[in-house]
Amino acid sequence: MAALTGKAAKVKYTAASYSTATGEAFTSLSPTTDKTEFRITDAAKRHWTRDLPPVVYVNSTAHTDFEYNPVQGKLTFGNPLTVAESAQVTGDVYWVTATYLPWTREWSADVSVDMLDVTSFSTTAADVQWRTFTDGLSNASVDLGRIVDTPTTQTPMWFDRLNADQDVIVELLVNSAGSTYKWEAYGRIESDGYTAGIDAIMDESVMIQVDGPFYYGTTE
Repeated sequence: MAALTGKAAKVKYTAASYSTATGEAFTSLSPTTDKTEFRITDAAKRHWTRDLPPVVYVNSTAHTDFEYNPVQGKLTFGNPLTVAESAQVTGDVYWVTATYLPWTREWSADVSVDMLDVTSFSTTAADVQWRTFTDGLSNASVDLGRIVDTPTTQTPMWFDRLNADQDVIVELLVNSAGSTYKWEAYGRIESDGYTAGIDAIMDESVMIQVDGPFYYGTTE
């Protein structure tokens, strides 16, 4: 297999305000005749605001028996749809534009799960020797390393998000094509730091706390 290098990586982030799109088509992701998984067809509109749920229609009739994934623009129906119904799924969505983040030179992601100690007294004559664990809550965070560009009104973007308590979807791309093989999630800005050295470029370090599920996708 070929090794990946950091130069293939990229970062995308979403706008703070959303746009409205009506009557958007959805494509079935289910391989069987019972269709439950759908994704919005337009790849540019697959990130949705969490402030408003999508309005979903099947054969032009409003449908409420579904769960939605606002990070990847997906629907999961509680009751499977037939093949004929699956061709008629549309929705009104509130989507946020994703843009490549300039002047970024590194990113890192840390994913973990709490391991909860469930060791208990033995029920046999033998003493307890080893601890046992069960998984608890999952957690993830993202760190961005950036070069500070010539000052503009957009320079303190991450500080503005932190100050206004605005969330953001980030895409961490490992493929130079920029559309496949990526981690993506909603997050909140935990910290935003700047470093200015007389003999160095000005750097910015951004820490993002993932807020909700952290997804890895292999397709667009």
